[in-house]
Amino acid sequence: MLAMLCLISFQIKSQEDKVITGKKITKQQTPDEVIKALEAKFPNAKSVEYYKIPPDSAKNGWEITEEDKIASSEDVDFYTISFKNSDMKYYALYDVHGNLLKSKLEDHVDHLPTPVHDAVKALGSKYPGYKVVAKTYYRDINYSKKKEFYEVVASNGTATKTLYFSPDGKLIKEK
Repeated sequence: MLAMLCLISFQIKSQEDKVITGKKITKQQTPDEVIKALEAKFPNAKSVEYYKIPPDSAKNGWEITEEDKIASSEDVDFYTISFKNSDMKYYALYDVHGNLLKSKLEDHVDHLPTPVHDAVKALGSKYPGYKVVAKTYYRDINYSKKKEFYEVVASNGTATKTLYFSPDGKLIKEK
């Protein structure tokens, strides 16, 4: 039982590590523009934690691509804000000017939209032996592109895949 709890803890921590790749900072060390934008978009945010992310590290936890128009070569830091809102865990990526670029909502896999849930359930036909290993998934939103997708982690023993689904259940990417 203790080993199972440790394994679950490890899986949750490794999921969070994929999002938060920067250095923890205080609210006072966070630009006022970022704090104001957070309070405007998420006025009920609780248990807020702030992280400063160097430009070259932002792409690691946020799937930043050329089409996102978030130049990782700029000398501008990003800020990940981790918080709870309505009993759900959120992560938000802001630029130094307080622009919300992306967010991730962590939720239980039982709450996946029906098309995504059905696609995950049929995972074994495309990836024999693979099963969803985490109890949670991420709903990712790219605000500049007005796109969203669902990120689910599946495993086949020691091999792990992160699968990205569109809201209609189509597998759009795997890593």
